[in-house]
Amino acid sequence: MKTSSLQMVAELEKLQALIGDLPAAQRNLASGCQPGQIRETRDAVLDTLHEDHASTFRRLACFVRALPAKRAAKLATSCGPVVVARVLPFVDLLKVGKITRQLPVDFLTEVTLKADPRALRTLIRHIPTDQIAAVAAALIEQEHHITAGQLADALPSTAIRQVLTLVDDDVALLRTVFYMDEPEQLGDIIRLVDNERLNRIILAGLGNRDTWPILMWVIDQVGRDIQSRITNLIVERDPETLNELINVANSQALWGPILRSLDTIKERHQRSLVHLQALRDEQVLEGLMKAAYDEGLMANTIPLIEAMNADLQAFVAKVGLRQGADILEAFIRDAVRQNHAAVILTLLSRMTDEEVKELTTLGVFNDNFILQAIVSAGIGTGQIRPLIRFARRLPSKGQELLASLMAADHGALLERLLNRSELLGDSDWNELVSLISKVRIPDQAKEIADVIRYQSRQTSRALKARAENMGSDLFKTLLK
Repeated sequence: MKTSSLQMVAELEKLQALIGDLPAAQRNLASGCQPGQIRETRDAVLDTLHEDHASTFRRLACFVRALPAKRAAKLATSCGPVVVARVLPFVDLLKVGKITRQLPVDFLTEVTLKADPRALRTLIRHIPTDQIAAVAAALIEQEHHITAGQLADALPSTAIRQVLTLVDDDVALLRTVFYMDEPEQLGDIIRLVDNERLNRIILAGLGNRDTWPILMWVIDQVGRDIQSRITNLIVERDPETLNELINVANSQALWGPILRSLDTIKERHQRSLVHLQALRDEQVLEGLMKAAYDEGLMANTIPLIEAMNADLQAFVAKVGLRQGADILEAFIRDAVRQNHAAVILTLLSRMTDEEVKELTTLGVFNDNFILQAIVSAGIGTGQIRPLIRFARRLPSKGQELLASLMAADHGALLERLLNRSELLGDSDWNELVSLISKVRIPDQAKEIADVIRYQSRQTSRALKARAENMGSDLFKTLLK
């Protein structure tokens, strides 16, 4: 799930808190909107609500301004929280601060519930910190998480620290921050939380399945340092909890935040994570692959694959082949762009011959850049045998293209490959001779001949013997 989708849920719930639950048809329609569009609708509703009788409340505000703070506070309690909430936007900020000092927390809490949150955000810094913190804590304790959340990012740091002291319910804190109007400020708020309390909040969130989507949302909102703290704390949980978390991520389309945070997970935790039983479920793995493709995060799956054992890599390769050309080609291109072409050969080495043959029909292997990256990665990492196996199962056009790449730049790739000839088995020599025989351009054949001519006697003999056994006329010519 994209961050915008999780944010859309928060915005939709804030709108419903204002106007009441929407019918199912309208909720489905709203779910296709962007968070900003829903927020604009909420703002329009608030504008309409507070424009009604605005002139009357302006006149009342003029009267309030003329009163001493104590008398204005007494008038406020007489008029009630609804009237006070409507008058607030028209009263001088400093005057509001003086009046609130005379009002009890429970009354201010009621006013907060009735007021336009946009107006409150501008007033907060003119109200004593103790009162602000007490009102925020009361809202959270009374489960008015949406109202509290809309004000959370406007609170001064001193008030936030007081709220953390006053509110012991860690799950309630998580529910509250989900409704922040400026979620990009969540990282600044979390930095005010000490490690012990943050750990407690995360563990409480993990202990309540309903808050798991909020945890995923939090991971997407914060900086890399906090993201690393949270993700590594999560993956330290017992396998049963992690398996369930993965299943929830799949069923609720929450893969996006997980994929985006994978590189913040310590290597030892990655190894335990990738071998969880949940990832051996084909449906779960397909969901992960599809999410990675939909969100342009194919490259983020590479650390997972590299941490897997051979059996699981083979399983991933099998499931991946069923996902279609678009997903496969996106993974291959992203792996090459991220300088991880070697992982392609690793997966190839786990495939059956039929699976390799199916994979090599992809159009992406007609791209010179892709082929060159794969050959270079194979030579550089010593995956020569998987490289040769891949090359021989390419369609004829792909083999000719690869042979041309071997000859390019004075045969540089071929020379590098032959320098690793100790890694070639008997059948690999035959495959290599057959591949080089695909060269059709005379100048390229000459480049290959020059490379072979300067190889060790052992390498030249090996090539010549295979060429003679295979009856390769072109290769015999090269070896003269």
